[in-house]
Amino acid sequence: MKMADDRTMTEPDDFDFRVATPAGRLILRREVIRQGGTDAEIRAALRHNLVERVWWGSYVPTARPDPDDPFGDATSRYRRMIDAAVRTGGASRYLSHQSAAAVLDIPLLQPDLSTVHFVSRRSGRTSPGLVIHQTPIPDSQLTTVGGMTVTGIGRTVCDVARSGTLRQAVCALDAGLYAARCRGVPVDLAEIAASLRRQHGVDTLRVALGFATDQSESVGESLSRQVLAETHIVPEPELQVEIIVADGSVKRGDFGWRDRTGRLRVVGEFDGRTKYRRQSAASGYRDADDVVYDEKLREDEIRDCGIVVVRWTWAELRDPDALAAKVLRALRRAGIAC
Repeated sequence: MKMADDRTMTEPDDFDFRVATPAGRLILRREVIRQGGTDAEIRAALRHNLVERVWWGSYVPTARPDPDDPFGDATSRYRRMIDAAVRTGGASRYLSHQSAAAVLDIPLLQPDLSTVHFVSRRSGRTSPGLVIHQTPIPDSQLTTVGGMTVTGIGRTVCDVARSGTLRQAVCALDAGLYAARCRGVPVDLAEIAASLRRQHGVDTLRVALGFATDQSESVGESLSRQVLAETHIVPEPELQVEIIVADGSVKRGDFGWRDRTGRLRVVGEFDGRTKYRRQSAASGYRDADDVVYDEKLREDEIRDCGIVVVRWTWAELRDPDALAAKVLRALRRAGIAC
């Protein structure tokens, strides 16, 4: 490692971290010092924006932000915070709440990405960027991911549901149930909720359990269902409806409404931007233009079946009355609403 005095280091290229750690890009102060580096070098790297601090004594190389995916950048940084917190903490605490959700790849509605959460059977404390929840937790509600012990899917989403709004709670439970179904992991949310009966926020959890389903495939779909239900004027939709189109293939819609004979007349689609982004996982890493074109063809095939298609976005979810009016107009066009 090239050594430099803080007063003589004028160029960013004068600084170089060459520290190999098990966590990959995570740079620990103790490793830098052990290999002959100095705190002055670390301060210089921070000043030249070569690294950023993600935890006490923990740094990562500064990444170039993605203007098309600012939330993705924030999520990546949060994962690095979690890695650093785990590496610098003790063995008697386990990742929980939204931190466990991030490790388990369970998407949440408006998660707080500024704080790392743990549970501990021994003691609890709160400090900037860290909360350790003291609570009994059975081994059956823990799992291991990448060498880290975290609360399992069911316990994680129940804890998240207890700590936020009803909308956040429903989205968390939906995401947990969907993840558990896709991964073949048995989850009994009612049983976990019963074990948390004296915990803060359990009333919100109990209410949310009444709305939860394993059929919502994204946070946007879960929030859409909850927002429409709160208006009390839109009939409850069927989820993940299947449509047999002219060539005999089966297409699916996020939401569906049928007439009195049981015929599917309206399909509702939450239009999240992620699936259209170039090189996104949701798009199968295809070019964004190709994804948009294929989606248009799919929608045309559904419309050719005499089905009304209504779409909405994240922005429209912020105005429940306007969204409800939009869906009702589609239902009226299909002749299944007054």
